[in-house]
Amino acid sequence: MKVTCPNCGLEQTKKDSFCSRCGAKLAQDGDGVPTRGFASAVKTGRLKGVAQLPARKLVGSLLNLHLLRTGEILLIGGIGEYIIGRVSKGQSVLPDVDLEPYQAYKSGVSRLHARIKVESQSMWITDLGSANGTRVNDQKLTPHQEFPLSNKDVVRLGRMNIQALVGQD
Repeated sequence: MKVTCPNCGLEQTKKDSFCSRCGAKLAQDGDGVPTRGFASAVKTGRLKGVAQLPARKLVGSLLNLHLLRTGEILLIGGIGEYIIGRVSKGQSVLPDVDLEPYQAYKSGVSRLHARIKVESQSMWITDLGSANGTRVNDQKLTPHQEFPLSNKDVVRLGRMNIQALVGQD
């Protein structure tokens, strides 16, 4: 059975968990990740600016990452932990979200750069000892210490700016 990536639209086999093109999490039966309305909104341009997205509660929420340079939005998922970084040839431990297709190496993103933890009432980010650091709204994070993350916060991984968006389709 085929699954369509909610971010880039690439069709892949159901056994894959992440898109081989863009690294977005693929919807599986019963995981609650919307695949139609969100993807079509991104493709048709209805979901361009952050101002169009209202603030929402974290309860039952989905985490999306808005790449500020390109305007693309990566659907990540709901409650859980997500490692963000870039995939490199020969790497044995892979991040949950691969930013390499978005010039992550040139932007100074480490292979395992940061972890975002989404809980029912809160969201946290931790720098994993990255070479070029992590900032939230221009505040530099101390490596290996959780920092609270809110809807619409701007996270800088090296020189790559990403906005955390919390909400439902």
